[in-house]
Amino acid sequence: MTTMQQIEAFDKEAIAPGSIKGGMSALQAGRRDLWQVEPDKLKVIPGFNPRVENDEYEAHVRALADSIKEEGFYQDQPLGGYAAKENGEDVVYIYSGHSRLAAVKIAIAEGAGIQHVPVVVSAAGMSMEDLTIALLRGNSGKPLTYYESAVVCQRLFKFGYDIDKIAKHTGFAAGVIRNRLTLMSAPLKLKMMVANGEISPTLALEMFEEYGDKVLEKLDEAVQTAKENGKDKIRKTSVPDPKKDADKRIKKSAHLLVEILKNVRQDAGYMSLTVGNREYIEKTLDDIEPKEPDVDPNQQALPDVGPTW
Repeated sequence: MTTMQQIEAFDKEAIAPGSIKGGMSALQAGRRDLWQVEPDKLKVIPGFNPRVENDEYEAHVRALADSIKEEGFYQDQPLGGYAAKENGEDVVYIYSGHSRLAAVKIAIAEGAGIQHVPVVVSAAGMSMEDLTIALLRGNSGKPLTYYESAVVCQRLFKFGYDIDKIAKHTGFAAGVIRNRLTLMSAPLKLKMMVANGEISPTLALEMFEEYGDKVLEKLDEAVQTAKENGKDKIRKTSVPDPKKDADKRIKKSAHLLVEILKNVRQDAGYMSLTVGNREYIEKTLDDIEPKEPDVDPNQQALPDVGPTW
C-alpha cells in the first residue's frame, strides 16, 4: 500500500466496540499471562498505521522477521489489540505493533514455527481518538518519524482537538505540533518528499514558508541542482537563495536604471519635478557614475626639457 493509499484508506469513524472474551473466544485464542492469538486472525485497520512503507520501513520489518526466525517472538513485547464488532462477529484489531505483526507473518512464511503471538487487548470503550493517541504514547518500537507523527497530529486535529489538547495527550510542545500541522498543509509532493527522506522536515518547512504557492517550482529547481551535484537528497545549498536571486536581478537591471535616470535629468520637464525628487536623482547618479580624479590646480605639468644632470 502506497503512502497516498494509506491516507485515503483511513476512516476516522470509530470501530464498534466488542467483547474482549468474546473476541478471544472467536479467535480460539489461548491464554497464559497474555492472550495468545494466531497472527492470521488479527485484523489491521486500513490506513490506520502512519508508517511510511518505503525502503527504510521494509528493511526494518525484514530485520524484525530475521530476529523472530532466530529468537522467536518476544513475549515481553506484545501487540496492542482492540476488541470490536464486525458484521455481528467479535474480532480483534491491532492498533500497536504493526511492524511486528508484518514481520512475524514473513517469518512464518519462511518456515518459522510460530503459531501464536502475545496480544494485550485494551478495555472496552476506547475511541478512535484513544487508539490514535496510542500510536504516539504507546509506541514501544521504532519511533515514528517526523512525517509519521505529523500524520497522527493531523488526525487528532481533524477529530476536533486544538493544539493545546493535542499537546496534553501526546506530550508534544505546542510549537512542535504547530510545525507538524503546517507540514501537513503543504502540497502533497513536498510532504511525500519529507516522508521518503528526500528533504529534511526543517528545510521543507523553511521552503514552504519562504515561497508559499511557488514552493513546488522552487522544489523542482532544488531537485535539479541536487542531481547536478550528484546528491539524491535536497540540502540547503541546493535551494535557491532569495537574497542572491534579488541581487542578481538588481545587478542585471542597474545599467538600465542608470540610463533611465540620465534621460529623466535631460528631459525638458526635469525642472518641474519637486526639489526632493531632483535631489534624489542627482544623489543616485553621483553615487553610481564613475568620478574623474581630482587634480590640484597648483600642480602644473612641467615642460619636457630632456634629461637633467
